[in-house]
Amino acid sequence: DIRKYTVPARGSSKFATLYSRRTAVERVFAYLKSYFGLTATRKRKKRAFVEMDLTCLTYTLCKFALDKLNQELRRTRCAA
Repeated sequence: DIRKYTVPARGSSKFATLYSRRTAVERVFAYLKSYFGLTATRKRKKRAFVEMDLTCLTYTLCKFALDKLNQELRRTRCAA
């Protein structure tokens, strides 16, 4: 039974790593659905994929900009 015996085995360190990665991805999807309005999209097929791609790109760029801003703030605090 594939549900009973998983790969990697439950309780192993590889399973813990994979599970933490999965939960991180699920948190991102939940954020995208709630804040970018992907729960009730009325688009189908190609337009839905394009909307999802643009939303993910927007999210990634925002996260990148915030990371750079926080990095700069930390650098100026350490220098002061």
